[in-house]
Amino acid sequence: MCREIRKIISFILLSGLFLSPPLIALAQVEFNPQFIISDEEMQSTANWTQTDVQKFLQDRGSYLATLVAEDPDGLFKSAAEIIYDTAVKYQINPKFLLVTLQKEQSLITDDTPTQKQLDWATGYGVCDSCDLNGDSLLKYKGFGKQVDNAGGLIRWYYNNTDKSFVKKKDQNTTIDNQIIIPQSWATAFLYTYTPHIHGNKNFWRIWNTWFSQIYPNGTLLRSASSSEVWLIQNNIKRKFKNQSTLLSRADPKMIVTVQESELSNYQTGQEISFPNYSVLKTASSFYLLDYDTLRPFASADVVRQIGYNPDEFIEITDADIVGYQLGSVINASTTAPQGIVYQITDLNNSYYLFKDSTLYPITDKNIIATNYKDLAIEKHQLKDIKNLPVADLPLNFKDGTLLRVTDSSNVYVIENGKKRLIADVDTFAALGYNRNNVISVSAITAANILNGEPIFINGSLISSRNKYLGDSEVKVDDLFGSKIPSYLVAEYPSGRIISGKNIDKPRSIASMVKLLVGYEALNQDFNLAKFSVYSKTKNGAPGNNLALRNGAVIKNADLFNAMLIGSTNNTARLIGQSSGLSEASFIENINKRLENWGADDTKIVDVTGLDGKNKSTPRNLLKIFTRILDNPNLKTSLSKTKYTFKELPSKVGAKSHAISTPNKLVPLANANYKIIASKTGSTNEAGVVTVMLIETIKTKKQYTIITMGSTDIKNQEANKIAKWISTGKVKITSN
Repeated sequence: MCREIRKIISFILLSGLFLSPPLIALAQVEFNPQFIISDEEMQSTANWTQTDVQKFLQDRGSYLATLVAEDPDGLFKSAAEIIYDTAVKYQINPKFLLVTLQKEQSLITDDTPTQKQLDWATGYGVCDSCDLNGDSLLKYKGFGKQVDNAGGLIRWYYNNTDKSFVKKKDQNTTIDNQIIIPQSWATAFLYTYTPHIHGNKNFWRIWNTWFSQIYPNGTLLRSASSSEVWLIQNNIKRKFKNQSTLLSRADPKMIVTVQESELSNYQTGQEISFPNYSVLKTASSFYLLDYDTLRPFASADVVRQIGYNPDEFIEITDADIVGYQLGSVINASTTAPQGIVYQITDLNNSYYLFKDSTLYPITDKNIIATNYKDLAIEKHQLKDIKNLPVADLPLNFKDGTLLRVTDSSNVYVIENGKKRLIADVDTFAALGYNRNNVISVSAITAANILNGEPIFINGSLISSRNKYLGDSEVKVDDLFGSKIPSYLVAEYPSGRIISGKNIDKPRSIASMVKLLVGYEALNQDFNLAKFSVYSKTKNGAPGNNLALRNGAVIKNADLFNAMLIGSTNNTARLIGQSSGLSEASFIENINKRLENWGADDTKIVDVTGLDGKNKSTPRNLLKIFTRILDNPNLKTSLSKTKYTFKELPSKVGAKSHAISTPNKLVPLANANYKIIASKTGSTNEAGVVTVMLIETIKTKKQYTIITMGSTDIKNQEANKIAKWISTGKVKITSN
């Protein structure tokens, strides 16, 4: 058997060795506390105009888009004009001012801010113990003054780096008991402005969500206000000159519509001017355009011999092809320079791209429809190709293709030949992708594609429609006056915190861990329609357990409800281990997801919640619970207090189970609210921890209530807070 035939057959056999693709653990671009942004980024004003600032605010549905306020000179101007004028005045990037407005008071995504948020917009001059009505602070009060002072202070820092209190580039400084060596002056100034790692990590997250280049190579983008279509390639945007050029290279159904401000994050590259596979004619040469490569024809005679139609030649100048890469010469012996798809009928109907006299294996028919839809398909037999050279590696899907493994919920996007996991449904939605464009492929096909870095986007920062205000650095007062160690109450779903106490102090969280187990399992292909087998050795746990016999077979949906409603520990272990990951990897994934979410003060060490080192804060639990409630399966389970099911038939029988929640939450007499969803847990270290979503009877407004560290198993304090907030008489501090 000749070498090329063996290679052809080996591709067929090798594919069968993979039963499933390797599961990907979540990852993210790592936050480097030593380098938040560069000095060039901090001081750049060249790219944005006042119109750009205004458009940015409008794109996000910001209240600031229509705000008119006094500037420091007493002139009334739009918020965009105040921001832009400040940027120009102090030669500070307007993006810094926008991020600071969001970090301090959530003013970019908050469409209904309080006057207090506007008056102290950038947090300039404000501290936790400051009296905002004190004479020393009133001179800084007002939107225009706040923006001006924030920009002016950064410029003052640049001009006064010798001052002792200004943190220094390349010199040690201690932040939150951690040694930081700022690698840019901008980073040093951010720590001088906000001397906390968490606040600056939040700044970094916002900056990267808004101003980094998030779309993978191969993505087609179109502005919501224009018909122009752009290809993202090597982190620049390239415009298609016309529709025929677009159709020759891409599928218009893959176009993602974005705001104009999103496109402004990309530098503009060379226009895509000619349809793919065009024959271009200069005064002295002919070229075949193969995407971004120009392949010269050896002579005009070769063009005629291959059979190209002279009427379809595109006459160009040498200037038109500057920047193109030159490819291999097409001569009279070159076979199929554009390519033909071969279907080998006596080799399992396998497919190959035949191009330039070489065969390139195609392991999935979807690749043909995606990459080579305009190429002819010819049927051949093995004997016809036995003497043709075969490429060493199979062809892959082109960049920008969306994939999922059949029967899996995980979606990937192809970039630079690798598949990048889209971290969750929020990220998929924030990217603007369409589920109808996701191609289902076999586990074998997916396994043959290398893994790239997963993609995560904080969708709550994209628009006021999805706003989340729980990260705002606005001071939170204990308006209720609770006796328990920690609590908060917030508007749902916005997360605007109304009242709280010790909201940033980490405490043990007991069974709140099971909320994260449920969420992670659903994002790791824990299929509710399938089943799992219980092993006492692998899945056993101390404490509250579901009475399962070794070898019992249970529907995953029943396991899911038993864990969340009954707070059973062995079901949490079984669910984690049925996700396709080891329990250790499953926990690691939860912690990486928490980091992606910005829940920096939350740490999970086991799946049951029994370990006292499972910790979070009321503020973090608010963010987590808000995310949890976005999932309809989780929200439905958390709305129930009872659940019954029967095991599937197995060697140990099919036992019936009746589960009641250990949650002792009962609305107070004459309650003015109802509980929509809730979860309670308790351990010796945690005390009683409660998260609940309530709805007022009168106004139908919804609120999230978090309590931590209570000693009352009936959680009467949580109910008292619910009754208090449901009166409709509670006012957020406005001064």
